[in-house]
Amino acid sequence: MENAIISRYREVVKPGDTVYFLGDLTIRGPQYKANLEYTVEQLPGRKILILGNHDKHNPFTYVEAGFESVHTSLDIGEFILVHDPAIATGLNDRKWLCGHVHTVFKMAKKHTVLNVGVDQWEFYPVSEIEVKRMFEEYTGD
Repeated sequence: MENAIISRYREVVKPGDTVYFLGDLTIRGPQYKANLEYTVEQLPGRKILILGNHDKHNPFTYVEAGFESVHTSLDIGEFILVHDPAIATGLNDRKWLCGHVHTVFKMAKKHTVLNVGVDQWEFYPVSEIEVKRMFEEYTGD
């Protein structure tokens, strides 16, 4: 599975692209740090991590592995990036991107939360163009 995700990532992400990972990059195990470094070095582009519930290491571990920065959430203007969409409750005036929920939903919370987890998108990263298209399709803006 991991090889398929890496392969599909490399199909669409170029070295100058910025990619936001919304948590749970890899599952912990005895070789976690080595596996993390090996995986991240295969992925082109600028990589920014939003920590997920399985991302248990010190944030500097992820920076050392190749992430430009590590956050618990991140407001990038048009979108707020989070791992768990539960924190979007009551803030329907913003557009949220999340992971965490696997295939539970693609668009939720009155169309203000888009799940960009790879298992919802045939294991491909979701482009900014596709994110904007989805919000336009569901909300008209």
